Amino acid sequence: MGGAVARLTLLAEPFPDWEAATQFAAARDLAAAVAATAPRSCSARFLLAKGSPAPEFRSPLVQIEFLPMRAGVLPLLWQNGTTARLLDGEFVHAMTPLAPLRSRGEDDGSQTSVMIPHGVAWEFPELLGGSQARLFRSFTRRAAKLADVIFTPTHATARIIREHYGADLPVQVLQLAPPSEFLRPDDDAQRRAALGLPERYLLTTARPDEHGRLDWAFQAMRSDPSLPPLVVLEGVDPERAGSASEKHAPATVVPEDLGPRVVVARPRELSDTGAVLAGASLLLQPQAYSGTGYALLGAMTAAVPVLHSGHPAVEEITLDAGVSADTPDAFAAELSRLLRDEHELGRLAVLACDRSRGFSWHSAAWQLWETHANI
Repeated sequence: MGGAVARLTLLAEPFPDWEAATQFAAARDLAAAVAATAPRSCSARFLLAKGSPAPEFRSPLVQIEFLPMRAGVLPLLWQNGTTARLLDGEFVHAMTPLAPLRSRGEDDGSQTSVMIPHGVAWEFPELLGGSQARLFRSFTRRAAKLADVIFTPTHATARIIREHYGADLPVQVLQLAPPSEFLRPDDDAQRRAALGLPERYLLTTARPDEHGRLDWAFQAMRSDPSLPPLVVLEGVDPERAGSASEKHAPATVVPEDLGPRVVVARPRELSDTGAVLAGASLLLQPQAYSGTGYALLGAMTAAVPVLHSGHPAVEEITLDAGVSADTPDAFAAELSRLLRDEHELGRLAVLACDRSRGFSWHSAAWQLWETHANI
């Protein structure tokens, strides 16, 4: 940026899907990293909706500002291009497709980059619900047309976007990192005890539907009585169509024959998630879909390997820290094999920890600054 004064605005308010709270936390962490990596005379702005809780930033280079409207009205207001005028002349980054955009006839100094965090709205729109999936696709379509840069966290998601909005669409991969709430907290043991978790356990975020495939994990538990208990972590994956904004969705129903061996955990707050991830021996991801991947990143940071069903985005994030099995029987067999072979599980744990070092908010922030400098 040649030493010029620039301010990069992070849109704190995310698309209102099941990951909204996590995306808000991720935007906060990215804003802190943007401030820490800011070139000389540059700074960051964290733009919140009216009434949203303001995080505390240690750096004086992060300025918090509030919009005059509440978060709930943004999906409606930001579909109108005229509302983007308040950001004219700004460098803007959105962590999700929810971003105000408009066609600009001349160079006014404005730059907008938009992250499309996952492909669920195209692969399995029913998980979001019809109206939410259409809204997600609509905002993505506008971003593909009007944003200066489209980011995705994986090449797998980039392929989905190009399939729908043009093979020549310039999409860049911007690797993300786990929000701090998905990392091991200082009081992790106390948090797990408060949630009633056993000392040793397998963990899954899968949901009980055809795409969530929680039944794969249940089948594996039935096929091998020697497996440690299974913890089903709720609130991380979409729970059912149209329920993304519901705070009290129905709990997972545990089959009677597995009752003593399965624990359902719903975090009391987002920080509980890091404690649950950190205490697992293995993260089971049988799902047919992938969200942004924050749970995968949090698990690997805690040296927890992953057994998954082969979704391309999950494979790309985990690489050698993950093992793939694409049928229920193969999933059960791989789970039993891994838990019998302590050496192999330990090797995967080391690979998970090593792999996690490739994901950091500082690296993401550097790339973001560099990208906007080159627009």
